[in-house]
Amino acid sequence: LKGLAAVPVFFSDGSLSGVMQKWKEYQLQCLEYLYEAPPIVAEGKFCNRTFDNYACWPDGLPGTYVNVSCPWYLPWANAVLHGQVYRFCTLEGTWLLKENSTLPWRNLSECEASDQTSALHKELYSPESLHLVYPPGCISLH
Repeated sequence: LKGLAAVPVFFSDGSLSGVMQKWKEYQLQCLEYLYEAPPIVAEGKFCNRTFDNYACWPDGLPGTYVNVSCPWYLPWANAVLHGQVYRFCTLEGTWLLKENSTLPWRNLSECEASDQTSALHKELYSPESLHLVYPPGCISLH
């Protein structure tokens, strides 16, 4: 992350900027947790703790589902206070991947906006829509 400058794409009403600020705070808290949390007490293999740009994941025991609360940076977080997002740690100690993909599988259905939330709101704030634009010359390959 060091040496990488990101500039969020803002909309004219500024609504995305607030979400991006909360996401950055969440990311920082997660990275601190990942660094400071004691290692898992397990023999052999386990799934490594990580931040996947959506949620902060602790270490996982092989053959188990790992769940964490819905991220608090979501604009509809108050509507999914008791929701969880899930990943699966395989017996090999690696996070389960989506079928035909190199991306980890996760179930975030409990964290999705309800039908009462407008389609535009869902589109603006879906994890896939939170794109960052990197200015030329700001990406460090070190």
